[in-house]
Amino acid sequence: MLISHPAEKNFKEKPLRDHLLNVAELSRKGMADLRLDLTLISHEELQRLSFLIGVLHDFGKATPYFQAYIRDREKKADQFTHHGFLSALIGHCLVKAEMKSDLFSYVAYQVIKNHHGDLEAFDASNNDIHTKLKTARTQLDKCLQVYYGELKEFYLPHIPHFDIIEHIDMDELKEVVEESDFLIEESLGEEEDKRLELFFITNLLFSFLIDSDKKDAARLDTDYFSGNLKEPPGQVQAFIEQSKKENPGKFGGHIPINKLRDQFMAEITTNPHISPDRHFYTLTAPTGIGKTYGCLAFADKLIERLPGQSARIIYCLPYTSIIDQNFSEFEKIIRFNKGAAYEQRPTRYLLKHHHLAGHTVKNRVVQEEYCYKDYLDDRLLVESWESALIVTTFVQFFHTVIGYKNRMLKKFHRIVNSVVILDEVQNINPDYYQLLKQVFHILGERFHTYFLLTTATQPEIFDLERSKPISLVDSAGYTGHSLFNRVKLIIEKQPQDLGTFKERFCREFNGDNCLIVFNTKGAAEEMFRFIKENKPEYRVLCLTTNLVPVDRRDKIEFIKQALLRREKIILVSTQLIEAGVDISFKNVYRDFGPFDSIIQVAGRCNRSGEYGELGGTMTLVRLINENHQGREFHSYIYKPIIAQYVEKTMRENIYESKDFLTLTRDYFSRFDFERESRRLLNAIHELNYDRDNIKDQTPVKDFKLIDEYDTEGLFILTTLVAQASMERLQLCLAKLYEEEIAEPEKETLLFEIEGLKATLKDYQISLREKDLENYEKKDIIKGEGPYRYISHEDQARYAYDAEAGFLKEPKEQISGVICF
Repeated sequence: MLISHPAEKNFKEKPLRDHLLNVAELSRKGMADLRLDLTLISHEELQRLSFLIGVLHDFGKATPYFQAYIRDREKKADQFTHHGFLSALIGHCLVKAEMKSDLFSYVAYQVIKNHHGDLEAFDASNNDIHTKLKTARTQLDKCLQVYYGELKEFYLPHIPHFDIIEHIDMDELKEVVEESDFLIEESLGEEEDKRLELFFITNLLFSFLIDSDKKDAARLDTDYFSGNLKEPPGQVQAFIEQSKKENPGKFGGHIPINKLRDQFMAEITTNPHISPDRHFYTLTAPTGIGKTYGCLAFADKLIERLPGQSARIIYCLPYTSIIDQNFSEFEKIIRFNKGAAYEQRPTRYLLKHHHLAGHTVKNRVVQEEYCYKDYLDDRLLVESWESALIVTTFVQFFHTVIGYKNRMLKKFHRIVNSVVILDEVQNINPDYYQLLKQVFHILGERFHTYFLLTTATQPEIFDLERSKPISLVDSAGYTGHSLFNRVKLIIEKQPQDLGTFKERFCREFNGDNCLIVFNTKGAAEEMFRFIKENKPEYRVLCLTTNLVPVDRRDKIEFIKQALLRREKIILVSTQLIEAGVDISFKNVYRDFGPFDSIIQVAGRCNRSGEYGELGGTMTLVRLINENHQGREFHSYIYKPIIAQYVEKTMRENIYESKDFLTLTRDYFSRFDFERESRRLLNAIHELNYDRDNIKDQTPVKDFKLIDEYDTEGLFILTTLVAQASMERLQLCLAKLYEEEIAEPEKETLLFEIEGLKATLKDYQISLREKDLENYEKKDIIKGEGPYRYISHEDQARYAYDAEAGFLKEPKEQISGVICF
């Protein structure tokens, strides 16, 4: 009997025929359940194609070479045990024979060939195809010699023309691979919509294959999630009504702000244009109106009107730091609606997913018996987005939609047909607006995915002419309302050096509280120390990414409570405060920056209207670095064109909150960045996932939603618990890699390592290489690779300040060991 996977734990050897048929049926059924409106291939043909890819993806395991290897753990892999290329070769041959399509037979070839790795460029002319074909010929001859009867018995009921594999012309594939760059052009011409559709069809087929393959290989039962999309998690209105009864002092309809919130919700839920045939929506409204509830109410209403009344909701935010707050609100609503059902299987309904979040599916298995295999299964499910409501980051979402990595793409098919809510969309890099206009349009119209963009400052990301987005509310009616006219914005256009600003602020400021936002961590730290020394009557705090995550969270909570207690407080921060951090100051200063960032900081000023109409004052200053030829600080972070757009938009010296909507439209109308979008689209149109140095193309692998400096991850062990966890992690890693241990002990070690890594994430920060210059050669930074750290003792003595975080300049001179 041919097998696909060896015995493990309580599972016997997996018969190859069972694995192939399971993956094929899972892929076909998943594709059949989708609503699609494609132009390149019919829905029925796509289902058949996904079945063929699934049933052929591991054909190459049916060789004596692989069967000997899979049965003997001591046997080393070699070119004859590798099965991906042979499987892809057979897939190409049989798909072409049945579907009569050069294009989709080549898509099948690429999807199968790469199913154990990341997608590669379809232009494969530089690959050593001759050597691969020679190896495949040897593999296939042995396969036909030893296993042909067994294979024919299995395959003929599913692929009637299976016996043509006896006469495969391998040179035909060589020609296709070497001329693949002409294949797309011959099939699709220059039609960009069709080329983008092909990109998503390819990724969809790949997503179904790798997700089904991994789950079947793991013998993973997904009954935990079965039918969950038929149980919508929302019912926001019922939750709000209950809140009014339980706490009328806060939620009562007699309170003016609540009357406006009720009007806002009613306008969303009664909008007659919410329809299965309309895929693009916007929600532009001021902070505090209840946009989070409004988003979920919209999703509820839309899902009620969809065929089958089911869809996954994917709620995306720009930063991990603001996810917990929204997740908590959703959890309250779902817990209210589902009661005991939620407590029993919470991840069935709600999942938080980003790189810092946990990877467990609560109550899926008996916790007392939980082991490393269960952890791996949970991680597989979490990364597959099986839950009904996903709360995640822009990075997770966009690097899946415009992606090439296996680990990201395995959830792409969960995005198709879903309701996607993109909150705080002003944080998206304008370089990608033109790219996203096309991406959203095709995903919406042809893959029936629904998009809601929500923000207080709405950029033009939808294609207004083609996509015709629906505005869910009359935005001007809320942004111009006196209850939301909270902030007077004063613009100081004359540049001033940081030293002058520091002295002036300390001399003149005497308000109740203040937030000051800088563009660089260095400027923020300098200002913090100066104020702390010169304004002893205030509690002065610093909040930047130089603080480890656990300290950052604690500090934000402390600030909230201090403000509620009416303490005299000054907070110095960076852009991390801009989006979603629920704190409110009477006075705010911000260094010059993009208009959307300015408005976001204004959202931390008189946030809830507690200081009355125009009770908050925000001052925009323009700071220069006197130590760097008078360079403006904003130029270290933002492109020069951004400053020009801000200057052209904000010509007056004073504005009010009610002016922000008009200013926003003016500002975003100026953006017409096309170069980077065009380079990425050129690569997508050629299915160039990873090839560099192609003229006018940025390969998909180089797409980065967030421009980041080259940074180094470093653990700062600020507690003894963190120190003990790191010491234990180092011991486990040493034992894992340096000793020969039995498989059960190895799995126990791996399980413990994952737990330690999760604990230590609270102590990891990202720094540029030059930030570490004073520590690198002084034996302060220990560990290797992704586990470099500064010990508890050394961070306290040299490198970390509880108030400001990591210190580029050590507290005292580092003496002692010199490393050679």
